[in-house]
Amino acid sequence: MCRNQGESVATVLERTAKKLEAHGIENASKEAEWLLMHVTGRSRLDLIIRPDQGVSPAEEIHLSTLLERRCAREPLQYIIGSADFHGRTFFVNPSVLIPRPETEELVEAVLELPASDVAGGVIDLGTGSGCIPISIALERKGVSCTGVDLSSKALDVARANATHLKARVTWVEADMADPSLPRFIGEAASVLVSNPPYIPQAEKASMQAEVLQYEPHMALFAGEDHLYFYKVIADQAGRLLCAGGHVLVEIHADAGEAVRHLFKEAGMRDVILQQDMAGRDRIVRARVP
Repeated sequence: MCRNQGESVATVLERTAKKLEAHGIENASKEAEWLLMHVTGRSRLDLIIRPDQGVSPAEEIHLSTLLERRCAREPLQYIIGSADFHGRTFFVNPSVLIPRPETEELVEAVLELPASDVAGGVIDLGTGSGCIPISIALERKGVSCTGVDLSSKALDVARANATHLKARVTWVEADMADPSLPRFIGEAASVLVSNPPYIPQAEKASMQAEVLQYEPHMALFAGEDHLYFYKVIADQAGRLLCAGGHVLVEIHADAGEAVRHLFKEAGMRDVILQQDMAGRDRIVRARVP
């Protein structure tokens, strides 16, 4: 069947956007474009400049299947299998957290460090899709980067991303709280970075269905003690970093002062609370003695 038979791009996009809107999906027009791009393999520019081109019946059937999944609140990124982060496209699936724009600021904070301060390497605890160490490795050529995660399935995704983006990263399957973790990693590094699970259990009731029903809870929730993983990081930093090494962590917007205090109490110096572009507390930076 000729590909350009069937309804036009403009008609399909309009109908798709209306259905998404009816199911309460924000940015319905944009998401309709992403779904149709994924189904047809065409670029957004092609959809815009050629609105009269046809969408084949087979493509419409495929689109309809994906549309039902999105209307059931499955995240768009899981449906199309990828998410954009720091100017690159990463594979994602329900084994890993979908990379957020806020985490790009954590990467930027590492990249702003002097070259001499990262020369000893970077360790990312709770790496998930690998978006943090891969982004750093690609921007800081020659810097050794290591991603640590307890989930073997998450590390499968991270490895696939590193291969696809041609990034050299070492992957370690381990519990970040394991006191013997340094033995798996090797030499002490210059930078420890992490976007750990930090959402309090009490916030479950107010979370979007896309997040609560589909994203991995082990990457979202910190358990009864929402500071648990920051305590782990404070404890491990001295084992994993060389003297004067940097610690940079993403935080819950309401936990900035608590994490800053925790790091100071752990003996870290130069502890700084940094806001994101929206003015919310987002990153705590510190150095080990």
